[in-house]
Amino acid sequence: MTKQHWMGIIVGILFTGAVNAQVGRLAWHKTITLPSMQHGKAHIGLAGPIAGIAGDCLLIAGGANFPDLPPWEGGAKKIQKEVFIYRKEGAGLSLTAQDSLAEAVAYAASLSLPNGLLVIGGETPDGKTAACRLFKYEAHTKKIAVSDFPDLPFPLANMGAVVHGNKLFVAGGEGQDTVSDQVLQLDLAHLEKGWTSVGKLPYAVSHVQLLADNHDLYLLGGRKAYPDSPSTLYHELWRSSDGGSTWSKRADIPFPAAAGTACVLPDKGIWLLSADQGNTFHQVEALIFDAKKESHPSQRQKLIDAKNQLQINHPGFGRAVWRYDLKSSEWKQMDDLPSDGPVTTTAVVWDDLIILPSGEIKAGVRSPQILVATFNEQ
Repeated sequence: MTKQHWMGIIVGILFTGAVNAQVGRLAWHKTITLPSMQHGKAHIGLAGPIAGIAGDCLLIAGGANFPDLPPWEGGAKKIQKEVFIYRKEGAGLSLTAQDSLAEAVAYAASLSLPNGLLVIGGETPDGKTAACRLFKYEAHTKKIAVSDFPDLPFPLANMGAVVHGNKLFVAGGEGQDTVSDQVLQLDLAHLEKGWTSVGKLPYAVSHVQLLADNHDLYLLGGRKAYPDSPSTLYHELWRSSDGGSTWSKRADIPFPAAAGTACVLPDKGIWLLSADQGNTFHQVEALIFDAKKESHPSQRQKLIDAKNQLQINHPGFGRAVWRYDLKSSEWKQMDDLPSDGPVTTTAVVWDDLIILPSGEIKAGVRSPQILVATFNEQ
């Protein structure tokens, strides 16, 4: 073997080591739990909570759960009003105050802006809403102050949303009776113009992630519901380099990924921290549709019982964390989460902290845990 050949191998090894060293890691801290509810009852957690940074505080608010009975026992979903305000304490969080929203809301998009936390759309006890409101925490009163932002052109919930420069983008989402394929934009420098449609997605989708790096937008996973058949769950990753007008397909996620939590981190990676891969979800949907079509009462009840058992025995959404490298366009499985992965929540990036606040860990089951990690670049 020639000297030049050996030198090539050594350079290749060194280069590979340098590339690998650029990939960060997440160091998970001691789990925090949402405070007890009224009458001292332990918190059961929230799906679709408002979550993000307002000033120097983390806000977790609203969301939905089943406070009395699980859905398979006939329990009713309730949209909540509570607000929990946290400050940083070392590498963790400390509860500093609690408040209540004027109107309960869940499944909204939450965007952390320099002047507050913007809550976009969502679902209220009266249905889906187009309202957009900016939340600020006033330390002297220990209360949340709310101001109006331009409303969406139509009600939406469970959509993707991201801040990109001085513009806000919303993609997809569930309307009153349809699933949206629209990309909406709001220019922070010209709020008077309101939200405008700047493009269409490759397909209508909800429960989707919309992310951004310094240059591009990324659309990740999601699902589309149908009135009389099981939903489509997507494993696609799309990129837009022109502000949402056109989209190009990137490397597929290794599995369908709906209602997930994801973020872009400084190691040039999209980190997918959790997602519903749809196996149990599709089985439950199929039994629901079969039960609706079944005319014989005893057969219908058998289908309902089978659906309930699937929900009761739901295996959860797993703990595996995946990373997509924006340079190599490859997916790789990383370390696991410290506990069951929450879906239908928002991954909040706060300096070097990554926060997963509450969320759904099984069908109809929420987690009261707030998972916190420090991101370290190796």
